[in-house]
Formats: sequence, C-alpha cells, structure tokens
Amino acid sequence: MLLTEAIDEFLTYLLVELNRSPYTCSGYEKDLHVFTEFLQKKGVTGLTIEELNPELLGEYLRYLTRERESKANTVRRHVTSLKSFCRFLVDCEYLDHNPAANLPRPRTPQKLPRHLQRTEVDRLFDAVPEDESPAKLRDRTMLFFLYYSGVRVGELVNVRTKDIDFDGGFIKIIKGKGNRFRKIPLHDRLKGQLKKYLTGAAGLVGEYLFCNREGKQISTDYVHHIIGEYALKAGLKSKVTPHMLRHSFATHLYRENVDIKTLGKLLGHAEIRTTAVYTHVELKHLREAVHKLNTSAKLEAQLFPLEEDNAPADSN
Repeated sequence: MLLTEAIDEFLTYLLVELNRSPYTCSGYEKDLHVFTEFLQKKGVTGLTIEELNPELLGEYLRYLTRERESKANTVRRHVTSLKSFCRFLVDCEYLDHNPAANLPRPRTPQKLPRHLQRTEVDRLFDAVPEDESPAKLRDRTMLFFLYYSGVRVGELVNVRTKDIDFDGGFIKIIKGKGNRFRKIPLHDRLKGQLKKYLTGAAGLVGEYLFCNREGKQISTDYVHHIIGEYALKAGLKSKVTPHMLRHSFATHLYRENVDIKTLGKLLGHAEIRTTAVYTHVELKHLREAVHKLNTSAKLEAQLFPLEEDNAPADSN
C-alpha cells in the first residue's frame, strides 16, 4: 500500500471511527504532510508502508531538529503523530511490526499554562468597543465566549447558532462528527452579550454563530489574529492567545474552589490528569503569596527598624 493511501485511510479512521474532532484530525494531517514533504526533498516518491523503517524515521527526526529547527515540543508532537499512524497500520494488519515503536520523544520541561488576571481580562474586553460596527460586536462576543465558557478555539468556530439554549441556560459543544457533546452553563454576562450580538449583528450570524461578511464560518486563524490585536490595544505585555482565555477560565474557577472533576467536565477533558495541571498553577500562586510574607517582613524592617531600648527581651 502506498504511504499516501495509508495516510488518507488513517485520517478517515480518526474522523469516522474514533469520532475525533476535525481540529484534531487537521493536526495529524499537517504533521504527516511534513513527513511526506521530507520524503520529497530526499527524492523519494511512491514510498510504500512496507518501506517504513526506524532508520528513515530517525533521519526524519534529525531533519525536523536541524533543517526545520523545530522546538522540542513540536518534534514531540510529530513523533506522537507518527507513532499513532504506525500503530494504526499494525492494528489493521497492514504491517506486522511498528517501525516507530522505539522512536524517542524529546523530553520537554512541563510548562504551566499561562493565564490572565481578572483585571487583564476586563482590559481585553474593553479594548473592543461594541458600538462601532457589527464586526466589533462579533469580536467582543467571541472574547466573552472564550472566557466565560472555556472552550477551545476550534470549538468556538464550530458553534452553531442552534447550539445556544437561552431557555435552558446552556451551550452545547459538539465533539467530532458523532453525537458526543458536553453542555456548558450559560454565564449571565455571556448570555447578555450574545443577545446584543444576535440583535445588533444579525448579518454576521448564519448556521454558525460567528461568520464573516460573506456569511462563511470564522477561521481559527482569524480568532488568533484579532485577539493578538486587541491585546496590544489593551496594553497587555504578554502574547495573548485564545487558549490563554481557556486557561484563565479554568484557573479562576479553580481559585473559586471548583473541584477538579467538575472543572474537567467543563473543559471537556477525557482524563483527570489533564485537568490536574491547574493544581500546579495554584501551587505556584500560593508559593508566591507565601514568599510575599518574607518580602514584607524585610521591607518592614527597613522602614521601621527596632530601637535598642524598645527591642523585645531575649526569651532564652
């Protein structure tokens, strides 16, 4: 079987059989496309899956690191995609062994998810005047939606207008092509903003909740772009992404004592260990708070030094 044919079958399997989201499938497709590009640069055409071997895959990893100068996280993702693809080939009995089984994943330090403070979220909202145009009203509503629901950007652009249930007070987030979904309670501020949007920017609403002037579904690239622009306008120093608003939603809820299991359901996490990263965020926050006690004590000693006559007696 040709490699290109096997990749097409693998992507169909992910989408149809495993019900993976189009966003996830797109990620696998992009990673495997880079692998086929690598083969083309080597002058390899018409490669069959039987010709896949550890040496070729190892050469591909060196290509990612040296020629493409990919970061460790990116290389790790490519390795994961290759391992999943080759495991699929073995499971389907197209191959009798997995050529990627021993492919090493680069070690990467765990990065805690970055989030915005509540005041920074408000500044980001305020950077989008909602009374200028329907497009601005749409953009402001998207920001509200990301923060007050915690959805992924891929989920945001796929929300259909019918998925908003004002009477029931929830949003339905569909996962993949099947009927799997989760319901997220509709926050009062988001509810009010959505009603303003549906009334004031009706021309930008179609089958999908967020559309462009041509009536087409908004792209994830557009969402990334406008958030970056509004963050600059708001004077926020760090680079702001849609995922940072998702992390802000989760971190702020965790600080309000929402338990990990509930938080995981809201975020759509399949495993509790994925959600547990927010406990590490909070631990860092608590550590900084305790450190301030020491800092404050030093500052107090500088501002209000004890005089010898008033110093407390030695208790020993």
